Amino acid sequence: MEPSEAGPLQDEFSVVLARSGVEIAVRRGETILEALRNARIDVSYSCEQGVCGACEVKFLSGTPEHRDLVRSPEEHDEISTLMMCCAGSRSRRLTLDL
Repeated sequence: MEPSEAGPLQDEFSVVLARSGVEIAVRRGETILEALRNARIDVSYSCEQGVCGACEVKFLSGTPEHRDLVRSPEEHDEISTLMMCCAGSRSRRLTLDL
């Protein structure tokens, strides 16, 4: 982890889509899901409240801030996924397996 990677929750951060290399800014008050949809990236989702798990995606690097109700803190430590509809970031950049 780079020195700038971990820290307090970022108001604004970038999401990198690993398969295409596309980098998308997530603005203050915007969810990862909203940023991806605004960029016309086709992703799965349903409830948009962190309950259903439909928007779950594997993250490859960065430090997410989990805010969902699907996984326990222990599960988040074991499984490298996040829910795009409600996760934030503690790093300036998150790389997703998309």
